[in-house]
Amino acid sequence: MLERSIHPWFFSCLFLFFVDKQLCLAHTPPIPASSMTEISFYFNVRNRELALCQLVGKALMSGKSIAILTGSEAATSAIDRLLWEQPPAGFLPHCQADAPFATATPIIVDHRVELLPRRDILFNWTQHVAPRFSEYQRLIEIVDSDEELKAAARTRWIAYKAQGYTPSSTDMQELQRPQE
Repeated sequence: MLERSIHPWFFSCLFLFFVDKQLCLAHTPPIPASSMTEISFYFNVRNRELALCQLVGKALMSGKSIAILTGSEAATSAIDRLLWEQPPAGFLPHCQADAPFATATPIIVDHRVELLPRRDILFNWTQHVAPRFSEYQRLIEIVDSDEELKAAARTRWIAYKAQGYTPSSTDMQELQRPQE
């Protein structure tokens, strides 16, 4: 049987999320109506799921509240399992939008856009423009080398530009090349 050790910040998370809800990251101030959503595409990602976990973990460590919009109930379940397994020595605290403790949880994963609460960052795990994306400070799209996903991402990029946004892009393949 594989034994996993409890990550040291696990008990801090328990305290943070269940004892003192006032300190919870989920209680973020409203996003000003005048601010425009920053849209970031990460493309040529080798492993889309691993990249999601890394970017979500980075956002969490910087104190951001996070929503992950999936395209289906099955995708929500898959991301739920993934966030419990990654990183290997811990987990990323999350739940679905209708969970009783959702307001005290920094990461919400759901396919029901109407239930997603307002958060700092929205990760779009669908192949469509995320409804209500402009309610978030930042929208993140992760695209691997799958041709179907790349075509859908290009369509979303064009749609965002048509709405007056200027998406940024990061080529993950370029970042992983050895420096000369």
